[in-house]
Amino acid sequence: MPNVQQKKFNAGALVALAFIAAMVGVYFIPINFWFRIGIDFLLVALFIFIRRGYGYFYRAATLYKNGNSEKVWILMEKALKVGVDNDRKVSIGSAYVQVGDPKRGIEILEKVMADPKAGSFRNTAAVTCSMGYWRIGEVDKAIGILEELRESGYKDDNLSINLESFLLAKGDLKRAKELITARRKEGVENNGLLDNRGWYYIQMGNWPKAKEVYDELIDDRTAKFPEAYLHGAQVSVHFGDTAQAVDRLGWGISKRFSEICLTRKAYLEQLLSGISNPKTREAFCKAMDEAAVDVSNSRPFPGFDDVEEFDEDDPEVMVPGTQGLKASDEADDIDRSIDDDDREPNTDLDDDDDALAQRLGYTEPADEEIPHTELDEDDEREPNTDLDDEE
Repeated sequence: MPNVQQKKFNAGALVALAFIAAMVGVYFIPINFWFRIGIDFLLVALFIFIRRGYGYFYRAATLYKNGNSEKVWILMEKALKVGVDNDRKVSIGSAYVQVGDPKRGIEILEKVMADPKAGSFRNTAAVTCSMGYWRIGEVDKAIGILEELRESGYKDDNLSINLESFLLAKGDLKRAKELITARRKEGVENNGLLDNRGWYYIQMGNWPKAKEVYDELIDDRTAKFPEAYLHGAQVSVHFGDTAQAVDRLGWGISKRFSEICLTRKAYLEQLLSGISNPKTREAFCKAMDEAAVDVSNSRPFPGFDDVEEFDEDDPEVMVPGTQGLKASDEADDIDRSIDDDDREPNTDLDDDDDALAQRLGYTEPADEEIPHTELDEDDEREPNTDLDDEE
């Protein structure tokens, strides 16, 4: 069960309350009325000056939502220079990691991690920082920081998603399996964790179990991140349902991509072209299936670059959204629009941050989704790799 949202005051809110109290208290001082007005005016001006970093942050957040621009980074640096709390620092570091300079993001986040007064934001910073390490190719460092955080007793779905993903991408299936098994005993899987389990099944060659995962993740849960559709398309190709694979790739291409995605839009587009073309379809699907591990990691494989241009008016060409779902799936009623990506930490500069910046210090922690549900201890890279309780 998700935790009930609780509201708490941080240091910024206490500063605001102190200024309000001072402004009210002025009216109890036996001085001239206009002196009181003047003192209040000075207090307001002082408060705005002290909290000007949040003004820079608010403007950067607005620009960030409307599209990446150089001015976003200028305003963020100004906010950092004059001072913002650790919550905003993590958001700024996350923005750098996701779409900006990952090294700068790592630098910001490491400072939060080193701050003994950062409290719980040190953990959030560490999880986000791991994605920065991932972006610059320091995979072992990304895994190490998350393993250390996990051993400290910190539990978080974003930590589990990132750590499992990095291990799966590295090919450390034994360790990935241990983590998947352990956290499934704790509760319900969110979509990111479910995708990791399906990805594990693909790498192990357990296609029936992988099919169960992606039928649920795509057709029932309508996942919002592109990796689910890449892996789901692989399952469709393996079972010979090329029309469904085309649909799934088409949906995946419509999702939100960032620099920390484990796949790229161009990669999905190349797969879609290879399957859509009736002249290359059979050979391309065969090559995809034979290189399942490479495909699941969005790596080129033999035949990947052999996609040819084709006549899109050819009646044998497959087009996403026209033939991949059976009528009973009610494709027209499924909402596959872009939404929050539950494979990423909720540290984006969003509407909540705008409101927070306006209120200058009021925070509202997101609901936590508690992870669901075991596998044979002898299962490493062998075919007997079912990760469910009944087995």
